[in-house]
Amino acid sequence: MLEKSDTDVGDVLAAFTRQEIDVALLVPTETGLKKSIMDATANVRDYLLSTGIHDFDDQAQGPENKVVRRAYFVEPDRLVESTVSLYRPQTKSGDPRIWFALLGRYADPYNLLAVFEHEGDLYVVNASRPEVLASLDNAASPLGHIAAKYRRGEDPVVGELLDALREIAAQGFVRTLRPGDTGVGMTLETLLGIAANAEKTPDFKGIELKAKRIKRAPTRSTLFSQSPDWTVSPVGSAWNLLSTFGYHRNGKLRLNCEINAKAPNSLGFMLSVDTEKDWLKQDHVRAEEERRAHVVTWPLEVLRGRLREKHPQTFWVGARCRGKGADEHFHYMQVEHTRAPSVRNFQALLESGVISVDYLMSQRGEKQLVRDHGYLFKIKQKDFPALFPPSNVHVLA
Repeated sequence: MLEKSDTDVGDVLAAFTRQEIDVALLVPTETGLKKSIMDATANVRDYLLSTGIHDFDDQAQGPENKVVRRAYFVEPDRLVESTVSLYRPQTKSGDPRIWFALLGRYADPYNLLAVFEHEGDLYVVNASRPEVLASLDNAASPLGHIAAKYRRGEDPVVGELLDALREIAAQGFVRTLRPGDTGVGMTLETLLGIAANAEKTPDFKGIELKAKRIKRAPTRSTLFSQSPDWTVSPVGSAWNLLSTFGYHRNGKLRLNCEINAKAPNSLGFMLSVDTEKDWLKQDHVRAEEERRAHVVTWPLEVLRGRLREKHPQTFWVGARCRGKGADEHFHYMQVEHTRAPSVRNFQALLESGVISVDYLMSQRGEKQLVRDHGYLFKIKQKDFPALFPPSNVHVLA
């Protein structure tokens, strides 16, 4: 339903993440407002469970088991008290429902509603109303006053790593220690005395390092790499994926492409989220036949775990470069420091196309073997605010 929002999901998540507030998102439909009913989507159910507000899995069906709690609609200058009803109807399979009393007076169809818990109550922010969302940054407003309570401090290891990076920057251009795309990161890690990180843990005392070349055109940054779960992927294996959908280039079978949930790419690949199974799926779309076939699967819980473990804190280091190949040189110039991402925003950013996936595959030799350079989950640097709390940018040289 988020794709029907009349407001940019990424911008709204960025506003709340900047204040370090986790939110769940809802989009009421015209029918829902008339009938006073909304589905409690997976992201809402997960949020309510994690905050201790409600567990739909433990709730029996029927009106007699409805749970009613206090809620507030947020206005720029005041809070309007309401109630929230959480229930599973007797009909059908008892799909979880949520409703805020008098919501029809506060929101229009397809407005984007951000819901968060504070001191045991739920607060509803109509993010489609600019004056309401703007009050988030006003400390004198009710919403701004709450936001001020969420902000955190700084890790002392940050200063240690910054000092080390400034010493490297003072050296000017340094010759790459490995030709190719990965040279910029490997060279920096070596200069810092960090051994090659074959594991999936952060690089420097809990801080992940991501180095990239500074380019004029904006590029996407890799959050992490995660192979699909082939046991629940209809295609069955990396080789089957490559041999079925790959193409020949320079005498080799390849499959290199970007995939998102907004629209099919040139190969007909498109992402989708299965909220019931908690899966991210890569589908193959045949527009002319109006067919959409499920091909590859990632369990979303695995992806959320990878994001959580990979980026407790991250230094995104930018380097100017000159020369090519083995003669390439780097001057490490700046760093953007991000802290623990809002993992709850991850699914919404996938659904809205802000986070995409790259396949980097090719055939190895003559056998049915795949040279796999990763299934890369990427985001544009301009969209960091939708995923990470406010970052700090440091100029190194």
